[in-house]
Amino acid sequence: MKRKLILLLLVSLIGSIMLTGCDSSQKVSGSNTEQGKTLTKMKVGYLPSPEDLLYFVAKEEGFFEQEGIDAELIQFTNSAEGLNSIVAGKIDVGTFGVSAPLVFTAKGEDILMIGGQNSGACALVCMPERYEELKDVKNYNGKKIASVRLSTADVIFRGALLDAGIDWKKGEAQMIEMESPAATMEALKKGSVDAALIWTPYVAMAEDQGVKIAMYITDLFENNVCCRQTLLKTKFEENPELWEDFMAALIKSYDFYQTNHEETINATAKYVKVDKKYLEKETYADNATMVCSPDPMRKSINKFWNIMNQTGFVKSDININDHINTDIYKAALDILLKEDPNNKNYKKLAEEFAIQN
Repeated sequence: MKRKLILLLLVSLIGSIMLTGCDSSQKVSGSNTEQGKTLTKMKVGYLPSPEDLLYFVAKEEGFFEQEGIDAELIQFTNSAEGLNSIVAGKIDVGTFGVSAPLVFTAKGEDILMIGGQNSGACALVCMPERYEELKDVKNYNGKKIASVRLSTADVIFRGALLDAGIDWKKGEAQMIEMESPAATMEALKKGSVDAALIWTPYVAMAEDQGVKIAMYITDLFENNVCCRQTLLKTKFEENPELWEDFMAALIKSYDFYQTNHEETINATAKYVKVDKKYLEKETYADNATMVCSPDPMRKSINKFWNIMNQTGFVKSDININDHINTDIYKAALDILLKEDPNNKNYKKLAEEFAIQN
């Protein structure tokens, strides 16, 4: 009888421990992970574009949480607004093109770029009947080009004009500045300009809008750099390990986006309110130029910095490499590769890092 009582007590105790253990592993309260570990809150700024899909996937698929981060995604309407919020300390990090962080750096702000978000995704469009003439940048003498000032496409195309011997500064071509790619596209359709610079998702919409892609920006700047992971140096120095975790989440997001098409489009569609067929085309079509990658792309940033100086958007002798940190991304990638040495996407990122940095 005594043995039976002891056995019953043991069974009861084990059952209690098991139930408690199950309850603990499932509990998510506020900023806690499933293991009860407190997450670090982080405000992450983004623009509503497929280009920022690494954020969307990391948030929706739980990669930020896996890395101990409670990420709040905050939408901005333009790059200047986002960078101002970084400088003011209203957000912790964001990706807002590459021109904006470089301009802020040239003005003396404490900017640091630690990774990437995307490249490509920009194009110059014209009316179909003028394609043969306008597919060559050398034929833009005297032409009007609608553009959004300091957008990635704007800076690269202005540099290409100068390289082609067409000095837009002297009026040999006119850059008609507008507020958005939607506005540049509309100006083209109305006939007030000869060509228009656009970016995703408008590149995917081009044919349905009755215009033709004259050239992709990657034709002018192969593997061109665009949105970078940008924050303040002081913010980074407070906790470098946190930013290694942040980049690990984006690397996992890259792996997911490469292998899970439908889920990636669904995650992106929550933040980018356009028809899914355009998101699919921009992201996965055979001729899509948008490449989302967390790689910092140091070499391309340097090339873009030189174009910024060439075009006069900045006048600075700052060593831009002092504002780029590739080590934190490499450390995160090395850890993930050690954990999953056969992952082909991680291997691809490692190969690209060696070339691009």
